[in-house]
Amino acid sequence: ARSFDDRSGCMALLLALMGIDPSTVTKRITFAWVVEEEIGLIGARELAARTEADFVFAVDTFVSSDSPREDPWFADTPIGDGFVIRALDTSSVTPTEFVDRVIGIARGHNIPVQVGTTNGGKDGSAFTPYGTVDIPIGWPLRYSHSPVEVIAQSDLDALAAVIRHLVAEF
Repeated sequence: ARSFDDRSGCMALLLALMGIDPSTVTKRITFAWVVEEEIGLIGARELAARTEADFVFAVDTFVSSDSPREDPWFADTPIGDGFVIRALDTSSVTPTEFVDRVIGIARGHNIPVQVGTTNGGKDGSAFTPYGTVDIPIGWPLRYSHSPVEVIAQSDLDALAAVIRHLVAEF
């Protein structure tokens, strides 16, 4: 199908929210949906300027090289092998200690996780000028921004599951 980029991220957040009991949340957590990422992070920049946050977990697609024509040396995150922590991209670097912390939480709950590096950016980078740590998470996607995008439901399920545990344990 097409437009998995935004649709899948919204679905993962909604699935995570459906599995969270608000009475068990002990910290201030904000789930936000923003617009116009592709044309300059417009919504994220506005939210970042108005929000004080220690961490931001920007949920976005991870363009995977998991296809017959791509080089497996870069962005190698096979579809169906779990959600992805974007450790490095054109817009930011996620500190290793936080990548490791998310990996530990995921593995502690038997949630399949991958770590990837890629080009491009995402909404979380709009928060870093304000001192917020950007820890982007997402799902691998093949053939991004085309009419034949490919994802695995199991990766979205893993992403929703880790979001629930991040709310409770991060």
